[in-house]
Amino acid sequence: MSLYKDISQLYPYIISIRKLKTYLSFNISFPNTWKLPKKYVPENSAVEIESSQPNERAISFVSEFNEESVDKTTLNIVRIIQYNKEREEKERLLQDKVNELKNIFEKQDLTTLKSLQFNLNKINKLELSDEGETITELPGRDKEE
Repeated sequence: MSLYKDISQLYPYIISIRKLKTYLSFNISFPNTWKLPKKYVPENSAVEIESSQPNERAISFVSEFNEESVDKTTLNIVRIIQYNKEREEKERLLQDKVNELKNIFEKQDLTTLKSLQFNLNKINKLELSDEGETITELPGRDKEE
C-alpha cells in the first residue's frame, strides 16, 4: 500500500480530503466542461460545493472510512478523470481532422471532391452511446441560471 501512489493520480484535482466522523470527503475540482458519468458517481455520494476557481466546479465525494469504500471512491474519481481526458483528446483529434478536411476541400477541385471516399476498415464496430453519460444535477450548491 502506498498513499502517495493512490493520491498522486488525484493530486492535480484535490482541494482537500477531510474526515467527517466515520466518513472521508474527497473535495475535488474539475473544469466546468467535464462530465460526470453516472456509472462513476453512485447516488448520494457526491455533492457539488462552492468553487473558488472560475470555470471550475468543485465536488465533494463522500466515502465510508473502510478499505473497500475508499478504494471504490478513489477509483471512480480516477475513472472520471480518465474519461474526461479521453473526451478532450477526442475533441482535439476531431478538430485536427476537420481542419485537414477543410484543407483538402480548399485545395481540390469539385470533381475530385465528389469522388472523395473514407475508408474506416480499422474500426471493427462503431458504437455510439450516451447511456449513463452524465449527471444533470448534483445536490448542493445552488445552480445559477
